[in-house]
Amino acid sequence: MSRYQSHQLTATQIIQTAKKGEPLAFQLKKTFAANKKYGSKDRKIIATLCYQYYRIGHALPNATVHHKILAAYFLCNHTPSDFLENLATQLNTKIHLPLSEKCNELKININQIFIFQQELGISIDARAFTLSMLTQPKFFVRVRPNVFSYFISDLEEANIDYQNITDTCIALPQSTALEKYAIVNKNVVVQDYNSQKVFNYLLDNKVSFITPPNVWDCCAASGGKSILLYDILKGKINLSVSDIRASMLNNLRTRFKEAGINNYLAFVADLSKPMLTPPKIKFDFIICDVPCSGSGTWGRTPEQLVFFEKTEIKNYHALQKNISSYAITFLKKGGLFFYITCSVFEQENEAVVKHLATQFNLKILQMQYLKGYQMQADTMFVAVLTF
Repeated sequence: MSRYQSHQLTATQIIQTAKKGEPLAFQLKKTFAANKKYGSKDRKIIATLCYQYYRIGHALPNATVHHKILAAYFLCNHTPSDFLENLATQLNTKIHLPLSEKCNELKININQIFIFQQELGISIDARAFTLSMLTQPKFFVRVRPNVFSYFISDLEEANIDYQNITDTCIALPQSTALEKYAIVNKNVVVQDYNSQKVFNYLLDNKVSFITPPNVWDCCAASGGKSILLYDILKGKINLSVSDIRASMLNNLRTRFKEAGINNYLAFVADLSKPMLTPPKIKFDFIICDVPCSGSGTWGRTPEQLVFFEKTEIKNYHALQKNISSYAITFLKKGGLFFYITCSVFEQENEAVVKHLATQFNLKILQMQYLKGYQMQADTMFVAVLTF
């Protein structure tokens, strides 16, 4: 058996034993830990084959895993390779073809890659978003205040092939060992390009405060949005953070310490129901980055293209309405409520915002998709509401 066949066989075995709910990254880590024979190059190739297999979603429904791995490799790559030359020579000779011709060659229906097109927000380009699933998103970092020139200098000295996207956003090669060139969280934060833009309403409208605003990040997870807002407001912020998971708040505390954020209130809260000890103040800002399908990030977790079920959208919609409807009762009159998801589904986005606006007589100041499929980034949704 050639090494190419061995890589394909191992990837096939991983895919055939995959379980719904288990991230592919975790499954790969577990497999490689149990099989020490794989070197770093082997692990990288096998992982790539698995990720690319999932990138074609439900296309070629009657094909074997073996065949789909080859088809996916053909669609996701653009230059000839020894792998394809040894296992599918005919495809290797056509690797340069435009994507539409490749799909014709394989008799693939592009709509079967992403089968939830009817659920998309109206402004999402269904074809462009679907085709973006075939490409791995870029690795973006946000450079924190006053260190940009130093970070760029270190990257250039190490000959790192970076892309300067904005005056705070850098795209790096996927394999970059970031900790070699910066102190993570203190100097740079790993954060997708569009995730860095969720508070642009404040910058675009030059929103300012005489005194530090009271801010509640009510579904804070590990605190990335809080760190971003802290930087935008130059540290002049009275911050409260909560999450349903105590483990996430432990991760947040570590990140905040690394980021130099020391004055804040953190508490565990399940906002799908009234809190036993609710906040005693009203907030100027509420960040409501609700649990969601994550469909705008499936380019990073393409296994979701296969395992996600349409019924889950309805469940997320109900949960999002519960959380946001409760959280918004703690907003000051004239305050700003940021409703955020990394979903592309209308039921998780526009439908929830319209419910909030109607239920609480709110004004929608902003409602938009931050479309990542145009630049190999995640797609986010953000709405800003006020009383």
